[in-house]
Amino acid sequence: MHGLRFVVYWTVVLAFCLPMAVGADERAEETVKLREVVVSAPRTDRKLVETPASITVITGEEIEEMGARNIVDVVKNIPGVVKDSDSRDRLTFRGNRSSQSAGVLVLIDGVPANTGISGYSEYDAIPVSNIERIEVLRSSGSVALGPDAARGAINIITKKGQKGAPQVKTTVSYGSWETWKASASVTGRTADLDYAFSASGLDTDGYADDSKQRGAARLNSGYHFSEDTRLGINLSWQKVDYDTIYGKSEWQVENYRREKIFPTSETNPTLVHHRENENENTTVSLTFNTEKANYFVNSLVSYDHTDHVYDYLPKRLNPTYSKTSSYYDYREDRDQDRYMGKISGGYHFFFGGVNYTPVLGADYEKIEFDQEKSYPWSPSPLSSSQETAVAEGSIDTERKRYGAFISNELDFGEHWELNVSGRVDRVEYEVRNEVPEKVAKDHEDFSWDITPAFHPSPDATIYVSASQSYWYPVLQYYTYAMKYGDDQNRAEDLEPEEYLTYELGYKHYFGPKFSLALTAYTMTVKDKFLSLYDESNWKGYQNVGESEHRGVELELDGRLCPYFGYRLRGAYQHAEWDDATFRAYVWGDTPADDTRENVDISGEKVPHVPEFTGTLGLDFYFLEYFKFSTDVNYYGRQYVDVLNRYEINDYVTTDAMLSYTRENVKIWMLANNLFDREVENKFNETGDRNADGSPNYLYYPLDGRYLEVGVSVEF
Repeated sequence: MHGLRFVVYWTVVLAFCLPMAVGADERAEETVKLREVVVSAPRTDRKLVETPASITVITGEEIEEMGARNIVDVVKNIPGVVKDSDSRDRLTFRGNRSSQSAGVLVLIDGVPANTGISGYSEYDAIPVSNIERIEVLRSSGSVALGPDAARGAINIITKKGQKGAPQVKTTVSYGSWETWKASASVTGRTADLDYAFSASGLDTDGYADDSKQRGAARLNSGYHFSEDTRLGINLSWQKVDYDTIYGKSEWQVENYRREKIFPTSETNPTLVHHRENENENTTVSLTFNTEKANYFVNSLVSYDHTDHVYDYLPKRLNPTYSKTSSYYDYREDRDQDRYMGKISGGYHFFFGGVNYTPVLGADYEKIEFDQEKSYPWSPSPLSSSQETAVAEGSIDTERKRYGAFISNELDFGEHWELNVSGRVDRVEYEVRNEVPEKVAKDHEDFSWDITPAFHPSPDATIYVSASQSYWYPVLQYYTYAMKYGDDQNRAEDLEPEEYLTYELGYKHYFGPKFSLALTAYTMTVKDKFLSLYDESNWKGYQNVGESEHRGVELELDGRLCPYFGYRLRGAYQHAEWDDATFRAYVWGDTPADDTRENVDISGEKVPHVPEFTGTLGLDFYFLEYFKFSTDVNYYGRQYVDVLNRYEINDYVTTDAMLSYTRENVKIWMLANNLFDREVENKFNETGDRNADGSPNYLYYPLDGRYLEVGVSVEF
């Protein structure tokens, strides 16, 4: 019903607005998104409308219009992108993320932001105030970006100084839950040197009292040997501290939706608490880029270091708790060092009516990750079980990756092109703990991509693509296999997920009033990961079988007249298991009769993949300096458990923003989830039931209404 109301509402709105807009003044501002230059592809001189891939570009101006607090707020309504969250923000593209792993590769000026034993991206740690644009690649980007991009990629490009007088910008805003955001930047360029320095901060109590503090600073500078050759340096620091809950029962959600300290149950006053995280990252990178008439070279070397302290604290902060030898609050101190280098280059050959551009590239990445587990709040001496946990949880890991690729683009006149690419990767793992135990594993695979395309005009592209790529297990999967290893989950049996994807795409820039991007895809994921259970215990992750993903993604944008613009985003996703086995609860006559058994899940829908999502928005420009925007977001139903017995109903949220811009000052007011729709994500993949027959969910409340006012000044 929500989906029907969504369609009816916007049909009425458009029926009322479109006739006025079509007959209005023809001085519409130009829509340029499809004419943005894309840098995610092997070649960096192509416009979005020319690029035969499912890429969405979001500009810095659009990010500012959104009032986004983090990267998830920026990209969550792109077709095929779903916010798949527990107490922290995660993203999945086309339903391909597995638990305790990153959904997609996130790059900031070419340097991966994915860190830690699970390869997560700390989206809250990435400031949005200094972004030039974001490129969201929904299909595999493995050939150019490496195997971590097999599930897609978010490529963040920060601002660089431009010619002219130095530009200074300051922004401050205040919002719900005691949320403060502030940023300042200065950018400019002399004859040969550009510079961009920015600093930002965020402090919030969070919707569910999940407090968060973030500080960040970045320096991006480059020396121009000529207008087409630049040597750049990037220095960045970012730190985010946040507290999160573990999860709530239905009773806790109903009575303590916005509390981080809450009773265990209605009849048990024992308090449970949250988890605390401190995450600090520093990065230095050097880039060299040249773009000549006949050839181009792009290169990068980088080093980044991450300190992460994780405290699990459900008991320490409970004032009624007495410390005993069973005290189980613990801390994990984590450190990661990453070294990376990559280079690519190409040459434009001209043979009569055929233009041929081969691109060769190579890259290397080494990740060293260490973790020490301790019980700093436990009385001495530690119990034997705690000593075992310390030995198993104190780990030393290393992952090395070597890769090389070749991309071939052939342009046959003005209308036809063919892209053929191939890549080889070798990935080496070594994982040790203090038991002592050790795991070592190597993988070597070949990825490829074939994409013919037709350009009926300079502003239109039709393409078909076929690709095969590999996503390699995160270090966490190997540590669990080492800890729980037996015949069911040996580390040597873990295989990469294999992605075979076919896409059909159509892009067309008709003019400022109408631009279109339409993509249909089918994707097979072999050796997809899911949780592993024995008769009663969780034991890590294993390859359970194959999943099939199909979908259609639509993007429409336009400025129909000086007073009215629109945007439409929509996606249909169908993801189901094929030839897969999983240990789930098989229900008996009563919950007491339920047993956990290996079952064939072929034909069942993949959990947490909504069938339909959509956003329809309108922009109204009035009184010369004012703009009012509204978005209605629809999220379709999705299943919770692997056997599809429980589901999350569909729902609709509404966002709105009013802004006043005059010369160098902008003032805004925004409301996200304007009508305070109460929504929670639910986790229960095995289909477990309580004694009364109700589902044994873990609930994570999603944000309620968020209101904000802010001002920015440029001078």
